[in-house]
Amino acid sequence: MKFLHPSPKSSSRGITILRVAFGAMLLVHGVQKFMAGHAAFAASVAAMGVQKPDIIAWLVIAGELGLGLLLVLGALTRVAGFLAAILIGSIWFVTEAGKPLLTDASGVTAELLIIYFAIAVSLIFLGPGALSLDRKLAKQPARR
Repeated sequence: MKFLHPSPKSSSRGITILRVAFGAMLLVHGVQKFMAGHAAFAASVAAMGVQKPDIIAWLVIAGELGLGLLLVLGALTRVAGFLAAILIGSIWFVTEAGKPLLTDASGVTAELLIIYFAIAVSLIFLGPGALSLDRKLAKQPARR
């Protein structure tokens, strides 16, 4: 029954897996938008009624790419988690706010955004996990 009481080392590895997977998903979303072209994504943002769609499109693309990369590397993890929570929360607000959580369709409305938001907030509290630049840099002795 050892698995019922994981060691700090295994918990830290689990956090690493969660952080890297979430960061990779953000990166994939950002790469898709970038490869499709800013104009195409800006047009879809404009269709949602968002003001300044050109600027917002760049911010979302840069946020997904930059924050995804930071999370995959485990650099500035708590800050990246906080900013990712703001990004995902903003996307939810624009795309899903006011819609019922349960509909005739299977699943929950915006469940992926809800999961992403929960992971981002969790990383603020949990930190980077075992394998990360944050951990590596924290173990470096101070230079004189």
